[in-house]
Amino acid sequence: MTNSHFQPATVLLFDPEPAMRHNTRSALLNIGFGDVVACAEINDFLECANTGEFDLILAETGTPDANILEIVRRIRRHRIGSNPFVNVVLSLWNAAPEAVSDGINSGADDLISRPMSRTQIFERILRLVQARKPFVVTTDYIGPDRRLISRSYPVGSSLVVPNSLQAKVESKPELLATPEAINLAMKAVNERKISIYTEQLIRLSSAVLLLSGFDKVEDREGVISAMRAINKRLAGRVEETALGHLSSLCGGLNDLLDNIGQSKESLKDRERELLMQIPLAIHKGCLEVHNSAALVFDIRDISAQLREKKSRIEFSHQERDFVPGNL
Repeated sequence: MTNSHFQPATVLLFDPEPAMRHNTRSALLNIGFGDVVACAEINDFLECANTGEFDLILAETGTPDANILEIVRRIRRHRIGSNPFVNVVLSLWNAAPEAVSDGINSGADDLISRPMSRTQIFERILRLVQARKPFVVTTDYIGPDRRLISRSYPVGSSLVVPNSLQAKVESKPELLATPEAINLAMKAVNERKISIYTEQLIRLSSAVLLLSGFDKVEDREGVISAMRAINKRLAGRVEETALGHLSSLCGGLNDLLDNIGQSKESLKDRERELLMQIPLAIHKGCLEVHNSAALVFDIRDISAQLREKKSRIEFSHQERDFVPGNL
């Protein structure tokens, strides 16, 4: 079953059980992977995930003192490691529906129930090479579209992200997770998040207006709390982009929400007007980003553009260096 095409690819393996770790590492090496770093301790695994460059992470989820699912979520949010789009496969002994749903919703690409054979491991990894799911971005999720709960995602929420495993196995350098490719993909993720937050602010502001009366104060407080949390996330997102000037609008909205939240009275006309106008102004300011995020991001298109640009530069140099009569 050894496949020499896997030799350039690297794996980070976590499993605290010595026998299981040895068997899984042997299976990965037999598949053909050239380098498999196996960790028994969670701190070692975290250190490797944060500082190393891997094409695949395979981790056991059953360790009580190691919250692997949270680590995967942090990887996807680019809080751990240099590549938030690394392929992730999780193994689990508990195949109850709740455990499976939690594993998928962490952002992992795939799950394998224990005990697992070398054939099962190979089939799952081959699927990531040949038919990896595109990523989706929602309010609380970044990862492959593999969740059990069926949702209707907004048009354009799919992202074909860098896949270094496929790049190395199939010799497709245009799919490599280079810093430039990762930055472009994360820019698309950030734009999609901004779009989602601005749309939510408009919907929630309408809900607050419907609860503007004195007898709706308690219900209004819950919506305002949710609106304040989303506005805070949005402010953090726009600060890192060319939309930084909208931070002042986010700050003004936060002040307004504080005043409304502290009041036990019906909303004043001025408060109602601002509650409509500020979210609309933020949305309008982000409209260009919103339209950009409505396009499907495909790292292959970006790579093709970069290759074309490089070819034009090289051809330009050749023309400049050509001297008649040298043929």
